[in-house]
Amino acid sequence: MDSPIDEIKAKLDIVEVIGDYIRLKKAGKDYKALCPFHSEKTPSFFVSPSKQIWHCFGCNLGGDIFSFVQKIEGVEFGDALKILARKAGVTLKKQDFKTQSERSKLYEICQEAAEFFEDNLKKEKEVQTYLTKQRGIFQKIIKEFRIGYAFNSWDALYNHLTTLGFKPSDIEKAGLIIKSTKPQVSASKKTQNYYDRFRNRIMFPICDISGQVIAFTGRIFKGDESTAKYLNSPETLIFNKSRILFALDKAKVEIRKQDKCILVEGQLDVILSHQAGVKNVIATSGTALTLDHLRIIKRYTNNLYLAFDMDTAGETATKRSIGLAQAMDFNVKVVILPSGKDPADLVKENPEKWKKAIESAKPVMEFYFENVFSKYNPDKVEEKRKIAQELLPIIKRIANEVEKAHWIQVLASKLNVHEKLLMEALSKVKIPEEYSGEIKKEEKKSIRSLKETRIHHLEETLLGLALKYPEYLDIVRKRMKLEYFSLPATRLIFEKIKQGKAGKKIDLKKLQKEIVLEQPYYIDHLIFQVEHYNLDKKDVLKEIEFCIKELTSIFLKNELSNLSLEIKKLEKEKDKKKIKLLIEKFNKLSKKLAEL
Repeated sequence: MDSPIDEIKAKLDIVEVIGDYIRLKKAGKDYKALCPFHSEKTPSFFVSPSKQIWHCFGCNLGGDIFSFVQKIEGVEFGDALKILARKAGVTLKKQDFKTQSERSKLYEICQEAAEFFEDNLKKEKEVQTYLTKQRGIFQKIIKEFRIGYAFNSWDALYNHLTTLGFKPSDIEKAGLIIKSTKPQVSASKKTQNYYDRFRNRIMFPICDISGQVIAFTGRIFKGDESTAKYLNSPETLIFNKSRILFALDKAKVEIRKQDKCILVEGQLDVILSHQAGVKNVIATSGTALTLDHLRIIKRYTNNLYLAFDMDTAGETATKRSIGLAQAMDFNVKVVILPSGKDPADLVKENPEKWKKAIESAKPVMEFYFENVFSKYNPDKVEEKRKIAQELLPIIKRIANEVEKAHWIQVLASKLNVHEKLLMEALSKVKIPEEYSGEIKKEEKKSIRSLKETRIHHLEETLLGLALKYPEYLDIVRKRMKLEYFSLPATRLIFEKIKQGKAGKKIDLKKLQKEIVLEQPYYIDHLIFQVEHYNLDKKDVLKEIEFCIKELTSIFLKNELSNLSLEIKKLEKEKDKKKIKLLIEKFNKLSKKLAEL
């Protein structure tokens, strides 16, 4: 009988699984995309349907559907198994897990809470009437988005979940109950130390990319003015609001299909937009737009439409959102909404008004120019200066240099001044840290990461070529040393190669079984990597020679650096005998390096 892992692999195609997360394009017999795990402008991420594996030549990551879901969702193997089992329609038995992970417990608690809130709503006619009559939400949309209701009770959810056997401490970790500083008296007259976080609220479940409920937003129903209108779950082990986008699990296919993402402010805006047939709409969950949000959106599209209330369009938070999106080279447009209206209002009045507003969206720079020029008179010297002061920082944060030059030309023309003067002024403008600081930090981190992985890339390329073209195995055996390899995986493979007899080929299936690694199918991963080089047979040896030379050079340079530090240390200690030996070794290695 097949294991759940084998059954899942048999039912799911890697192209479909990965295609739910990023845009894949056909590339011969395989598929390619921009890597979701590091910043790049040229696709280096490949998926092989025939081998059912993926690999990125930029950051050198790779594996199967399980490793991809683990990496992109940031979960352990057990949680990736549950995600893919649900997608494949495979039932997992309890014995499939020796121990239930803490994350799994939180997922189950949130799922049970969502079902509880849904059942509550069915019992509350007044809340149903409010949603359907006053807010205009159809029953099928209420069901699709799993909208529910939290009773006006201190312990309704607490009692329900503890009756099911969940520990109060775990329910608290899921963000659904709060520990009291003093005992509360429940409706049932029992004394307890916890009370429900959400009470008398319409509940909107927040799901991760795979559709699992991980948190909630509660909108007050008939509350007084002192009560917060909206209440969100706190951050938990499974809910990071800086990485979660509301309804992305439902919108991702349409975002990819339409090649644009519409970002709105609230859950009701998203829900009613989906009801109106505009389904490429999402929202943040209780936080401003972040770099992580933008990275996730960029997996699906490079076109971002911002549909925020015009009353707040000039506020810092909105400017920051636009600034970060521009800095990440998004094509940003602004959906102009009537004053005091939001997308939910437009849909309720007439869905066509919302669709028309999207079609009429303005490129963000046009929006900024119109907004600024409507406030100032460009014929007056003093107001020319104010226009330049407002627009130059916005122009400077544009990532694309050609686009930046275009808007300088437009501004120069409208102000009737020389471009050169504006370029000089632009060079002195400082972009606020909130727009650029995080981007620069991430770029530096990415560059450093790529440098660190170059040696790993060389190691894997060399071994991949040697395994694919076994006639060159003896060259690798003879010229490479174990200490030249830094990765545990490549060291282990080289050890196996070294043990083989001269002229004898390697049994790849046997080698795969002997190598126990966190990343499955590592041998396939190595060979898959080199297949995409499309090397002619005559160029394979050149590539092998290059990898050997580079790895030898890197090792020797590191050794020389370490010897240099050791010699300096001994000079302070005045140990002439040891210094002489180290200098001899240093010269020997230097000569070897020069001969490469």
